Amino acid sequence: MADDTMHRTKAEDGWARLGTAASLLVALSLLALKIWAWRATDSAAVLGAAADSGLDVLGSLVAFMAVRYAALPADADHTFGHQKAEALSALFQSIVITASAVFVAWESIDRLLHPQAIERTEVAVLVLAGSALATILLVGFQTLALRRSGSLVIEGDRAHYLGDVIANLGALFAVFLASSFGILRADALAGLLAAAFLLWSVREIGTAALPQIMDQELPAEDIARIRDIVQSDPDVLGHHALRTRRAGRRRYVQMHLELDPDMTLLQSHAIADRVERTIEAIFPDTDVITHQDPYGVIHDDGPPQASVPHSSSRRASRPQDVR
Repeated sequence: MADDTMHRTKAEDGWARLGTAASLLVALSLLALKIWAWRATDSAAVLGAAADSGLDVLGSLVAFMAVRYAALPADADHTFGHQKAEALSALFQSIVITASAVFVAWESIDRLLHPQAIERTEVAVLVLAGSALATILLVGFQTLALRRSGSLVIEGDRAHYLGDVIANLGALFAVFLASSFGILRADALAGLLAAAFLLWSVREIGTAALPQIMDQELPAEDIARIRDIVQSDPDVLGHHALRTRRAGRRRYVQMHLELDPDMTLLQSHAIADRVERTIEAIFPDTDVITHQDPYGVIHDDGPPQASVPHSSSRRASRPQDVR
């Protein structure tokens, strides 16, 4: 089982690396293309798209490095591994995206108050259409990478680029309205739309990253499933001090198992190993640590949680052998 887990983890890290490398390559290409198009057209919508791509490069570069750092094995200074680098990278991405949204909104409001004609609209249309197509293809690949890796960095990048797809299509429509019908303010409105989608993506990224940084408990349904696993073991009489958290793609579970006080240390150790292996089999990428306590002894440890005794019929007949 250990070999399968290692193989799966390496495969997930590989998909995460591919996903961030693809986003960095696309961001660099689109940045160069949009800067050229903005200088040729002087369009606020194209400027907004270029500013977004510029910060995309920075965010994608950080993501590119973060997934590689997060994949490093545990060492003497980081005994729990480096997985939180993904959450920190996602939080950095949210800050960068917010700055981009503010800049785009500022420029768009100025163009809304002082509308200007768009020059060389054919260039703007070509660049924005190409950008939208490239971003759609990138989002499709990131969706595959996210399913294969479960990486928070990929999830944040994908949310951002999904917003970019809509922003690019909105900018393309705005350029069309401005050039064909003389609706010059449509260009500025498209820039504001891009800023709104950027802020929306910040909320999505922050919602995923902050719980990991703050060591928030796993979802209630996961905790309930873990309790069911523990309570279903015939030799576990109760449990308490259950604590959970997540860092990157890895879960961490700690708890105290209440066992028959008359069994040997070897027997209690075997039961704890069995419980840990069962949880890890159902929740891949999970590090489970258990402590064995004699049943019926009151302990004052861990967060304020009551002991969870199991069925009275099992408590009445204490197991003497490991089953």
